[in-house]
Order: sequence, then C-alpha cells, then structure tokens
Amino acid sequence: MSRSGVAQADGEEGGERSVPASLADLAYGRLEEAIVTLSLRPGAVLTEAQMIDRVALGRTPVREALIRLAQQGLVEILPRKGIAITDINAIDVMAALDAREVLERLIASEAARRAGPGERIAILGKAKAMRQAAEEGDVDAYMRLDKEFDALIAAAARSPYAVRAAEPLQALIRRAWYFFERQDDLVPAAGYHVALAQALASGRSEAALEACDALMRHLRAGLLATLGRE
Repeated sequence: MSRSGVAQADGEEGGERSVPASLADLAYGRLEEAIVTLSLRPGAVLTEAQMIDRVALGRTPVREALIRLAQQGLVEILPRKGIAITDINAIDVMAALDAREVLERLIASEAARRAGPGERIAILGKAKAMRQAAEEGDVDAYMRLDKEFDALIAAAARSPYAVRAAEPLQALIRRAWYFFERQDDLVPAAGYHVALAQALASGRSEAALEACDALMRHLRAGLLATLGRE
C-alpha cells in the first residue's frame, strides 16, 4: 500500500490499535504549528510519509492528528493522493472571526467567574510574557504564548463545548495573522491581551466582556485593513 493518504495500515484492517493520547496530541501540536506558521504552505500537497517524517512520530498518531486537522478545516485528506494544506481566503477568515467573537465572549465571561486564584495569576503572567515577546519583536514566541494564553482561559472557563468550538477558529485566525503579515501589530495586540488578562484576574465578568470585545474589534479592524490592501 502507498504511504500517501490516510488509509488503514497493512495488518491493521478492522481497526488500528489506539495510541496514547499524548502521542496523538504531540503529532497534532507539531502539525498544527507548522500549518499555522505557514511552514507548511497553503495549497501544498504532501504524502502521509512526509507528514510522518516531519513530526518524527509513528503512522497511527499522525493519522489521528490528520483526522483532527481535517475536522478543523486545516487540511484536506485526498484519497490515494495525499494531504492538502487548505488555502486561506478572506471570506473564511472573516466568517471564522464572526463565530469566534461569540464564543470568546462566553469563554471570557465564564473564566472571569470561575477561575481560581492560581489560574488568574497564570493568565496575567502569560499576557505579560506576550507583551515582552512583542516588545522584543519575537513573532514565533508571541504566537506560541498567544496559544497558551487561550488555553489557560479555556481551562479556567470550565466550558468544554465552547472551547472545542473555539479552538479551530483561533488556529485559523492565527494562521491568517501570519499569512497577511501582521507583525507590526504585535505590541498593540499585546496591550489588548494584557487588558483582558487584568479583567479576568479581577473576577469581574462585565469587565472581561468589555476587554474581550475590545480585543476582537482590534483584531477585526487589523484584518480588514490588511485585506483592503490585498
């Protein structure tokens, strides 16, 4: 059998053995980062073997990761051809932002209400680290911290369904940020993240909603301005 595509492995017909979640998560994390940061370019078509080589993990965790990425719209599995990295277009980006705004408001409100003292400290610390990375012009560090910031808020919100819905939208917007070269927005965006973190740390849902809205407005305005220049 060709190693391209995501078909079942020889000798494993009828159902592959499941792999530890940590391996599948690791494969997913490495591939998602490569797609979001454009290391894997939009429109590229790769074989399964190339994906396996890229993440240095086994076939089964890579397949599980690819299924998850396909569900999130970051890749398209092409039978007998390979795996296509999905293109980026303005309509999809703005539609994703529309949906994300609704979910982020819910997550922020719940995190402000439910976060424990340690979580509030961690969220604020992560936002400050984002600001430092922004001031140093370290794009990759900033974007990794941004993902970790979202994960901390998600955990504090205790709203798993909203979080699962928001995650692929967050990835799509980060990818668009790279694609449309929004590096000049690092410091201003970091300021909005710090403001949101401070509101969450205060435990006031209304303040968290206002800060969340301000961040989303800033993100939307920046993307619209960029798209207007395309």
